[in-house]
Amino acid sequence: MTEKFTAPGFRSAARVLTYLIGALALGALSACSLNRTAARVTSGIIDKGLPSVFSQADAQYVKEALPANLQLMELLLKSDPDDKILLVNASRGFCGYALLFLEDESPERASGFYAKGEAYAARALKGAAPAAAGKSDVPPLFWNTFCKALYINLNRDKPEAVAELPTLEPAIEKLLELEPSYYYNGPQCLLGAYYSIRPRMFGGDPDKAKKHFELALKGAGENFLLNRFLYAKLAAVAAQDPELFENLLNAVLSAGPREGETRLIDEVAKTKAKKLLEKKDELF
Repeated sequence: MTEKFTAPGFRSAARVLTYLIGALALGALSACSLNRTAARVTSGIIDKGLPSVFSQADAQYVKEALPANLQLMELLLKSDPDDKILLVNASRGFCGYALLFLEDESPERASGFYAKGEAYAARALKGAAPAAAGKSDVPPLFWNTFCKALYINLNRDKPEAVAELPTLEPAIEKLLELEPSYYYNGPQCLLGAYYSIRPRMFGGDPDKAKKHFELALKGAGENFLLNRFLYAKLAAVAAQDPELFENLLNAVLSAGPREGETRLIDEVAKTKAKKLLEKKDELF
């Protein structure tokens, strides 16, 4: 019996079997590696191409095209779930699509998109608390906080959503410390939103909200029309200041077109400003 198992023929067969198992394992590993490499390459193309999406003047075109791109990003994340750049772009994409195109038509769908955006940014942060965030964490921390703030604003009637409000402030304060001008003074805009959304009895303060929105309109955020629109929609309404509300929205509507990465958002801000201005009597 021993001779059979140690015979040269058996040893050769065993070597062949070992080789085949190794080759199959290597093939599987190579396929996984190739998928990840392809995902990384495509992720880089998406990252470089996104500015051209936001430079479009035709909002309807982007509204129809963007869902396919969001789905592509989700598919790529299946192959490369830890790609930080792709996670941030997915978060920004879901958040932007919900804000620009879904909130007015379908708040429930928008809420789902905000939740997705928040989750992708949280994955990019790898569970790190705001206090531990560094400069490289600014993009995911911002989009995580922005998605969460917008979700809370849409769901003020849900106690579990309102309970998340206190988590916004430390994240925003960290963003102001690390990069206050990020995304057209986005952290100041976020703090203005925070003081607008929060009930007065729990620390909400329309005057503080207006102060931070005013800071958002300086420097990098001066011509970013979304800042003015959110100022009107959130702080002016919270302060019950119809004159401020009307002035801000009229400023959005009268702004001339600007080429560049904010063109799409500017155009949508104008459309939303017109609709919001029509609701003035309901809000004041």
